[in-house]
Parts: sequence; C-alpha cells; structure tokens
Amino acid sequence: MIKLLVFIVLLCYLFNFCDCEALRASQLAEQTLITTLLSGYNKNIRPDDQVSVDIAYSIQQIVSIDEKQQIMTSSSFISQVWYDERLSWTPNASNNINVVMLPVKSLWIPDTMILNSADASGYLTVSDYSLASVDYTGAVYMILPALTVRTRCDFNVKKFPFDKQICNINLTSWSQGSNRITYTENNSVVLVDTSGYNEHPLWKLNGTDIIVTRAEDRAPFENTYNDIISIQLYLERKSLFFIINGILACFVLNFVTLLSYAIPFGSQIGLCMTCFLTYSIYSLNFSSQFPQQSEYLMMITLYFLLSICWTLISMTWFIVCDHFTTKEQ
Repeated sequence: MIKLLVFIVLLCYLFNFCDCEALRASQLAEQTLITTLLSGYNKNIRPDDQVSVDIAYSIQQIVSIDEKQQIMTSSSFISQVWYDERLSWTPNASNNINVVMLPVKSLWIPDTMILNSADASGYLTVSDYSLASVDYTGAVYMILPALTVRTRCDFNVKKFPFDKQICNINLTSWSQGSNRITYTENNSVVLVDTSGYNEHPLWKLNGTDIIVTRAEDRAPFENTYNDIISIQLYLERKSLFFIINGILACFVLNFVTLLSYAIPFGSQIGLCMTCFLTYSIYSLNFSSQFPQQSEYLMMITLYFLLSICWTLISMTWFIVCDHFTTKEQ
C-alpha cells in the first residue's frame, strides 16, 4: 500500500512540474526544420554565382619559431561567414527557432587554404564533429580550430638579436577564382583578433595588418584572378636572453684579454688561447640556430669575428714582445 502511494505521488509530480511535452515539441520542431533544410540540398553547388566570404582570424599564441627551417608555428582560430539562401527559414513557422547547428560536412563550404603552409596539406580541414551555426537569414558561421598552423616565413636575422620580423599567413581559395568566391567585399571583411593572445617568451607581437593581393587563377579555362588575404604579424625579438648569454659574455672575455697585458708571458698566451676557444664555441653555438646563407653578414657574427681578431692580435703582440725581450737578454 505504501509503495502504491509513493508511486502515485511521483506520477503526480511528473505531470504537474515537468514540462516534458513542451521539450518534445521544441525538439520535434528543430528536427523538422533541419530535415527540411537539408532535404534536396546539394553541397556541391555554390549558394550564389559569386559568394562573399568574411574571414576573422584570432591568434592565440606563437608556439615556436624555427629560424633555421624558416617556419613559424602558431595557435589560432579561423572563422568564415557567408550567406546561403537555401538555408533560410521563417522563425514564426518553426516554433521561433532562430539558429540551428548543422554538420559542416553536409553543407557547401569554401575551399579556403593556407597558401604558405609548411604542412603537407594547407586546407582548413573539418571533422565529423565540426558544426556550423546557421541563422534564419541564411548566414552560415563556421569556426575551425587550427591549433598547429605551420607557415613559412622569410627571416632576416642580420641585426640579431635586435631584429624585427614580419610573418605572413596567406589565405585564399585554391581552386575558385574571384568570379566564384571573393574575400574583399566592402574592404572590411577580414578581422584580426589579438584579445586572447598569450605572449611568447622570446618574441613580442608589435601589431598586425592585412594586405590583399591578387594572383593569377590556377584554373586554366577562366580569365580571372585569386584574392590572397595576407595576415601579417609584426614580431620583435626580446633580446635580453641573448645579451646576457652572448654579447655580455664576449664583452667580459674582451676585458679579460685586455687584463692579460698585465700578467707574465706564459699566462698571457694561456689566457688568450682560452678566450679564443670560448669565442669559437659561442660563434658556433649561435650560427647553428640560423640557416646557412651568403646574402649578408650577421652583426653578432661580426662581433665574434672582431673579438677573435682582438685576441689574435693580442697573442701576436705578446709573442713578438717576448721574442725581442728574450733576444735582448
């Protein structure tokens, strides 16, 4: 009898306090809407003759910079927005639903890729779990996490460690020209968000910029061009680490070489040889971090060469002086 009473109380609670029927109605309305939108939808057909794609780039962190391989690895989010009238509906006729989430692989998406990617494929790939937010007006918002974007950069390290670099991330449509996909409508479609940026320990982000260039279309049957969105990152090296561990250390060795003029001949030669070998180790250590090139001479390399020459001149002077002193005696 007690169990029956408890069952009746729970049943009354469910009917009086749980709005299960409303939840089922909203789910049914969303299911019907998604089925209607994707029914007969062909993802291989563009939404319009010329689709305008708005790109927003949010950089999170510069993970690493490999100056020897000329590669920058960054963590970022890339979002794209375009309009597809086939995915529009009237909210009043669909239980006031304004936004639905649809699988990206079921929709038409632009073939945007990173042109200067250092990976095997530069396409902004999507997975089975990627979703796009679709507004009732037909606006499609797709954001893809690109956690390890590896791009090639042209580093000029002549003024190392006081150098400044410009690294580009070039985005474009690989197979469709500007007559099919455009990224430059109203001159304000690409945004760079740095609000969530985490500073790199060795590189400072001084600013960002966007440059739009044109390249010849890769399709041989159409006389058009491709818009290339070049997102530029202005980087400045933090020189304190290299000043303490390189420049200052060599300056101390130069001072030690100067002090060797006040000690006996045998100690002079030994001290200069020690400084000479230390210079060589420092020079090899720094040169191993940079690519082999013959276009310019790095300032730090010139500094090491002058320090080595200073030591060699001092050693030569000590030997000549000792020779004439011994000859006179």
